Amino acid sequence: MTLLFVLGCIVGILLIYFAAVLFYIHCEHITCTSDVCLVGKTALVTGGSKGIGYDIALQLAARGCKVIIASRTVDEELRKRIIRETNNPNIRLEHVDMASFKSVRQLASRLKESESKLDILINNAGILHCSDVPTEDGLNETLQVNHFSPFLLTHLLVELLRKSEGARIIFTTSFMAYCHTMTRKGVSRLKFNTFKLRFFNYTNSKFCNTITSDIFAKKLKRWNISCNSYQPGLVKTVIFENSDRSTTNLFDTLLYYSTLYIWQKFGTKVRLTSQAAVQIAIAKEFENVTGNFVGRYFHNIRPRSANDTKLCEAIWKASEEIVQLKPEEKLD
Repeated sequence: MTLLFVLGCIVGILLIYFAAVLFYIHCEHITCTSDVCLVGKTALVTGGSKGIGYDIALQLAARGCKVIIASRTVDEELRKRIIRETNNPNIRLEHVDMASFKSVRQLASRLKESESKLDILINNAGILHCSDVPTEDGLNETLQVNHFSPFLLTHLLVELLRKSEGARIIFTTSFMAYCHTMTRKGVSRLKFNTFKLRFFNYTNSKFCNTITSDIFAKKLKRWNISCNSYQPGLVKTVIFENSDRSTTNLFDTLLYYSTLYIWQKFGTKVRLTSQAAVQIAIAKEFENVTGNFVGRYFHNIRPRSANDTKLCEAIWKASEEIVQLKPEEKLD
């Protein structure tokens, strides 16, 4: 009876999952219609060497923006390619390992020395599956790359963002945030890596992106800094190619390979989805918009529990402790 119940739950979850994904696939895209000139503006795009991040960087550069691409891989050919395609020489590459808080802090220090201001921050770097080996900071790599490091980096760059007139921050999240398992009692699992399924490391990290973006929006509004999160839907990027395909149990295996199949079969092109992020980052219609969860198809339909104030505050406080923010780095 127990086995049948478990199998029934798995089948039910998969059916709901497939239905949700197919719904997202066939909906309309947000396109970037803004013709604003970005000459004199500076943007930082994490994970900008491939996929959505690369296309965002390309579109910003084409509008005259100075673009800093922060990635684990520093490829000079990438910089030359963007310059050729956009005729914009103001492209810079910076190394950062988002699985290392030390590396994130080093990036922030270099930017503070070289830049007078930062107008756009795109927290885009992300991974899907990783091995169970902890990072040098003792954390799950998916949670650190997707949530903790962007959380830390944003805090460290507030000083530069404040020097811009109307800076904008964007967190790339995912529709998988709707599948999160975060609860008030389960916040401690962020630190001790006790999520039994790798799938939930990803979904929970993306839920954390959503709620921390909301809190940043509230805390930074006094300096005219906006912060929004957006989910691009199912996109044909390299996120699956770069993930660890080994799985530890049947549930993870089913979820991983079913998602991989849908991604290969129905995933949309990067350009169609990256335009939403660019629209939020530059369009006048988003000039005074902050604290929004922008879907690829509709706005502000947040994952469950995103309005649970106590849960959100608990995640924020736990994140402050885990990334070891100094007192002067914290936001009141």
